[in-house]
Amino acid sequence: MKLDLADVAFHQRLGRLIERLDDRQFWNALIDLLRGAVPFDNWVAMVFSPTRKPRLIGESTPGAPHDALFGGYLSSVYLLDPFYQFSLGQISPGVYRLDEVAPDHFRETEYFRRYFSVNVMEDEVQFLAPLPGGETVSLSMGSGQRFSPADIGTLCLYGAWILPLMRRVAPALSGDLSDEPPALDRASVESERRVHFEQALHRRANARLTAREIEVALMILAGHSSKNIARLLGISPATAKVHRSNLYRKLDISSQATLFRLYMGEDLQG
Repeated sequence: MKLDLADVAFHQRLGRLIERLDDRQFWNALIDLLRGAVPFDNWVAMVFSPTRKPRLIGESTPGAPHDALFGGYLSSVYLLDPFYQFSLGQISPGVYRLDEVAPDHFRETEYFRRYFSVNVMEDEVQFLAPLPGGETVSLSMGSGQRFSPADIGTLCLYGAWILPLMRRVAPALSGDLSDEPPALDRASVESERRVHFEQALHRRANARLTAREIEVALMILAGHSSKNIARLLGISPATAKVHRSNLYRKLDISSQATLFRLYMGEDLQG
């Protein structure tokens, strides 16, 4: 078998990766290998859970100026992350790109403008590997330009062996986070994620909001159009538009950006 210099370099990086299966440099070695195959600008490794906030297990630039924004993500904004929401379903291990998992109007959301475009940039691809117990280990790669079909093809090819390695190392590399609060049952997490938002909405509203209007508010923030909201809720597009109109009227707002500020607990008088 004839090997060229690129093959030799690849196998050297692969060897370094295998040597680090049991230490916290695993993610850096994996990224070093991937950078030789596909261009990207930033990366982060996390464990998504239906009963906890995401747990950070590796990142590209710890201490960077945007860390405060990323801290906001880990605190509450992750609830609007399309990859996080996607990971809560019954998914198969694989390589997923943003346009596959995001709602139809995601790129028009305040979340995209204020968080995603700053932290992730223009496009995102994630290796998602479900773990026993319902959690999912995620390796996200962000880029200032769209990933090409050739990039995605290469990552899918690599995924055949990267995903099993991620599943092997994630429990060991995330298991020392002893300061994490106890896990909650899924129903409690679902309740907790809505309570601060509901309280903010009820304080703002000039009339009582219905449970369906609050549900629609969360879907608007995630980037779902009225047509998509109607499909997911099993209602007509006209009814979805009525819910949206009533929500905005009761809150005395006119934009999704203002709704996002309510979600974040920001002062609307500022």
